[in-house]
Amino acid sequence: MTVQLQMLISDTDLTVGEVMYVTFDTEHSREIRVMGGHVNLDYVEGLSVENANGTMDIASWRQPAGKWVGTFRPNAGVEATGCYLRYTAPAKQVWSPGDNAMIDIPARDIRSPLFNIDTKPPTILAAETRSTDTSLTANETNTVTFKFHERVVGFDRNDLAIEGTGEITNLQSTDGGTTWQVTVRAPANMAANTVARGNQIKIAMSGIKDAKGNEGVGIQTIATYDIDSKAPSATIAVTPNPVTNNNDRLVTVTITFDEEVTGFTANNIDFSNANVGARPGADRTGALVRSTDGRTYTITYTAAADTEDATNTISLLNLNTIRDTAGNAATVNPTSNNFEIDTRAPTVTVAMDKERLTAGETATVTFTFSETVTGFSDASIVVDGANGTLGNLTQDTADGRIWRGTFTPTASLSNTRSQISLRMDGIRDRNGNAASAAGAARSYTVDTAVFAIISATVNGRQLVLQYSDETALDPEQAHNAPNDAFVVLVDGVRNNVTGVLVDAVAKTITLTLDSAVTRGQQVSVAYNDPSTGDDPQAVQEAGTGNDAASFAAKPATNVTPPPPPPPPPAPDASNAPDAPDSDRDGVPNDQEDQAAGLLRPDGSAGLSGDGNGDGIKDSQQAAVASTRDLTLVAGSQNGKLIPDSNARITELVRNDAPANLPKGMEMPIGLTSFKVSLAEGRSTESFSLYADPALGANGYWVKNSTGTWVNLASEPYGGKVASEGGRTRLDFQIQDGGEYDADGQVNGSITTPGAVAKMPLSIVGQASDAHSSGFWY
Repeated sequence: MTVQLQMLISDTDLTVGEVMYVTFDTEHSREIRVMGGHVNLDYVEGLSVENANGTMDIASWRQPAGKWVGTFRPNAGVEATGCYLRYTAPAKQVWSPGDNAMIDIPARDIRSPLFNIDTKPPTILAAETRSTDTSLTANETNTVTFKFHERVVGFDRNDLAIEGTGEITNLQSTDGGTTWQVTVRAPANMAANTVARGNQIKIAMSGIKDAKGNEGVGIQTIATYDIDSKAPSATIAVTPNPVTNNNDRLVTVTITFDEEVTGFTANNIDFSNANVGARPGADRTGALVRSTDGRTYTITYTAAADTEDATNTISLLNLNTIRDTAGNAATVNPTSNNFEIDTRAPTVTVAMDKERLTAGETATVTFTFSETVTGFSDASIVVDGANGTLGNLTQDTADGRIWRGTFTPTASLSNTRSQISLRMDGIRDRNGNAASAAGAARSYTVDTAVFAIISATVNGRQLVLQYSDETALDPEQAHNAPNDAFVVLVDGVRNNVTGVLVDAVAKTITLTLDSAVTRGQQVSVAYNDPSTGDDPQAVQEAGTGNDAASFAAKPATNVTPPPPPPPPPAPDASNAPDAPDSDRDGVPNDQEDQAAGLLRPDGSAGLSGDGNGDGIKDSQQAAVASTRDLTLVAGSQNGKLIPDSNARITELVRNDAPANLPKGMEMPIGLTSFKVSLAEGRSTESFSLYADPALGANGYWVKNSTGTWVNLASEPYGGKVASEGGRTRLDFQIQDGGEYDADGQVNGSITTPGAVAKMPLSIVGQASDAHSSGFWY
């Protein structure tokens, strides 16, 4: 026997408050098993509400007329179609009283008819709400567009309300009841500087129904807006204060507005009173950084170097372009805190009241700083090489800028060039800027030796010993040293002294030689004190009778003029184009080998052809070139080659002196020009020129860009004049492509036309008649 079963429902469209009755229609009521007991029948075994969006009421099952009937209640807030109940049960046997037998019930999987549920009241879709302007100024409007999740009826202006300030107008739907628009207008007569924030438009949902009749619930907000007639204001803070070199001169400017603004750029910042320094690239400042809330802006800049300014401020420009979100323009220009900029390092000069100190003298050393400093003490003073001691260092002014000390020179030094300098570590100004070492040294001469010989020169038969200013020679001729107390060697051969003459005023002793010295010969002189005690006849000190000590052979500068020139000789084979030139310096070997060697310490003649006294013939060195009169050393340090300098002389040329020399300028051997190739990576080269002291040259002179002769072998140009081995040595430097490089190009080659010459030195602040165009050095 086949048992039929179907599931019936009482409603196919359920709304809020409605229920649906579910009936199992079967020929055999025992097929359906209802659980829960006879009093409360709770549920049907195998009945599923998973796809029904609702529940079966507990204890609602009943069996009128032999059919099981239960109550289905839809869930709240549901919008669903195609809902259904499902009943599943396995095959089984049940007792059938009518048949008085067990009957078979097949497996069951049946569904109820489909039904729809709409128990959701109309709501506003917050994500679909739009406002054209959420920050309004006086009389400005904001159009609010909002959307219900479904079409509604019964919605009008009376359902809208404003919580705050504003007027609602023009409510309308754009699509027949789902999407709506409304206009809110700010009051036209708002007082200045009025701010009303958080105004809201609300909808009372009760009375608003959807097509199924579901009524809205509660109150929903569709828009929040501000009304603002207040102009934005700002403060400006500048850090650090003071600005110094210690943080690389960086300045941070922070502009903080009282509300979010737009239109604010770096061009709105006035740096005219802030000493902005140059930066790499086109921008004078860093990038303007905006905070996420649009209220705070930060920018950095680099303060100008070497600046001291106690009054610096930053303000704004073009206020009308700076506006808040409501569109109000800034009206009040703020000014930053005053801040100090000190990017100037303190400097110091060292001065002495004596340029030359003799025995028994002291000098006052003055250290003058450009501003008040800390960290300066005795430990800051470097006396290595000072040839003396500094004591009694005291502060001379209340502001700490000037200090003075007393310098006492070392005794028994002869005409010694000395220097006192400063160690700048730890010296800072009041803002912490480290001191600059520029000018922090002073040179002077210590000449405290008695019987010190400053120079020895020979001319023909006269050899003159010049003593230091400290020496007071006994003028009594009867006390003169005997002739044989002096030993004079000429080219290593003794030349007897036949007379000794003392000039106490000139502080000289003149020796008359047995034979005249000729130009170019190497001469030395020595003195032997006749006995260990004080003698009646010796080199003596006036007043005390103290004898001068013996001295070993020392070179004498040969200033004997050359003899009259002989008739022109036959052409020298060494000048021929194919003459040997081993070092390829443009000077043949035969000429270089004629160079006078430097006197050895014992006064004996040096190696011929070795003009710089380094023990190597000049013809074998590419960086040393010599003629009979002079020797040029390229890559020189005190006349000797700097290791690995790799400079190469390619040309050394002598030319006649210019016809129109400045008044007082003497150029006895004419122009001396040279060309030198530099090693890779070197931009400046140092040179030494050896010349005969008899020339009287006081420098290597070159014309500068204005046509004025300047002495490169002088201190202002980093050079010097020295005496070595009976020769005058001129030390100087030239920069590749610099003012004194004739080709004017940075090309690894220096070409310089100059002269070993003599000219009166310019006195600072006083023009000399030697050149009408100005000063020289």
